[in-house]
Amino acid sequence: MDPYQVTVWDVDAEPVGRALVLPGGRYQVDAPILYWACQVAAAAGWQVTTMRWQAEDVTAETRVDFVEQAAELLDATAPPAPRTTVIAKSLGTLAAPWATRKGYAGAWLTPLLTDPAVREALTVPGPPSLAVGGTADKVWDSEAAGRLRGTVLELDGADHALHRGTDWRASLGLLERTLAAIEQHLAR
Repeated sequence: MDPYQVTVWDVDAEPVGRALVLPGGRYQVDAPILYWACQVAAAAGWQVTTMRWQAEDVTAETRVDFVEQAAELLDATAPPAPRTTVIAKSLGTLAAPWATRKGYAGAWLTPLLTDPAVREALTVPGPPSLAVGGTADKVWDSEAAGRLRGTVLELDGADHALHRGTDWRASLGLLERTLAAIEQHLAR
């Protein structure tokens, strides 16, 4: 069985760009942050192409290749457009070095800042970048985040799902702040 499933969203007009969307390990594209990020991109005139994957068998040794293969598949499948940005969550942020090499902008949601390759890719000069993470997330590093290029949105008390515990009102507020940051990132 193919571990990758790509969906190309229909667009009504000539897109301003294309958004390649990579999920997390257990956080698929229909989970709240990514679902709404796709809606924000589509509303802003971006052609959205999403990845759904089966990552259960991915190991520490194979995860970078797995994510980069997925990114290449999205890149090859998405219709042409003047600009490309990657929207990625958690495991999907392992595509940051790939995107930097390609010159693609990125909105990195809960990037794996504990991974040296991700951290370096988001620190070196490169395309526009947005990094969003929470202070209660084990893979977020506030010190490293302060050195990232582009825009950084650090959400106080947010966990890896960008939630604040079971406080749904606070979590919705974090979602709104994240989506506003994505909207601003796409407008650049």
